[in-house]
Amino acid sequence: MRKKIVFALVALLALIACIGSIILFNFNDHTVTVTVTDKERIVQNNDSRYLIYTTMEDTEETLVLENTDNLLRWKFDSSDLYAELEEGKTYDVTVVGIRLGIFSWYENIIRIKEIQ
Repeated sequence: MRKKIVFALVALLALIACIGSIILFNFNDHTVTVTVTDKERIVQNNDSRYLIYTTMEDTEETLVLENTDNLLRWKFDSSDLYAELEEGKTYDVTVVGIRLGIFSWYENIIRIKEIQ
């Protein structure tokens, strides 16, 4: 009986961790104003991702963002969005996710709006 309770608790904690990570990486929208300084496409095996190097407007801090498709946010236009971004231009960028350098995770761009 005790093993069943321990197993149920571990399963419950794993479920909470999965749901929490889905929320953390896909539904923590926030918008930052950035100027694009560089961008690159990284190819690993048959998979590629876009990295966008920026400077934040309010702090002049460097911020690296990722631009990948996101099934849960119904975003499937990463290549188009990458082509729209131009070095030297300033954008309001809506991003989700968190930056964890140890895993090479970046905040993911969901939407952009060029600042005139």
